[in-house]
Amino acid sequence: MIRPGSLVLPALLLALPACSRGGDAPADPSPTPVISSRPASPPRPASPAELALVAPLAPGSTLDGFTVREILAVQDGVLTLVCAKDRAVVRLSVALAADGGPAPPAFAGKYAVFYSARGSDPADGERLAKALAAVLEKHPDVPVPPGMTSFVPTPIPI
Repeated sequence: MIRPGSLVLPALLLALPACSRGGDAPADPSPTPVISSRPASPPRPASPAELALVAPLAPGSTLDGFTVREILAVQDGVLTLVCAKDRAVVRLSVALAADGGPAPPAFAGKYAVFYSARGSDPADGERLAKALAAVLEKHPDVPVPPGMTSFVPTPIPI
């Protein structure tokens, strides 16, 4: 025997899509963009192979008056150092130098150093990029970290 209340939920589920379309809906609507519910994976700290490239720098050390807050593993082809001084934050991005790519503020052999800055003068970012390039030049024999590629500009959250 079927109870009258047991058919209500299935009937509503079948009727809902028809009700939500309405009479003014276009015949060929654009697809709804898919938004991932998965959060982006948090950045990983640099591995020993990546740290060898920027040695002796490590979290807590100083680079031209700024404190190295983090050294992050290669992600999207770029090794990142986050430096801070008071409220100023400068992110330094180390990538492989590429012909025809964006012009970096500093080069070190096969590497290009870029920066993004928040709360500081752009001169700080350029100065830190050159200071990091000087560190990189001391390690010409260190292998390129796995996954490192040339820099492709994208918005970088700070």
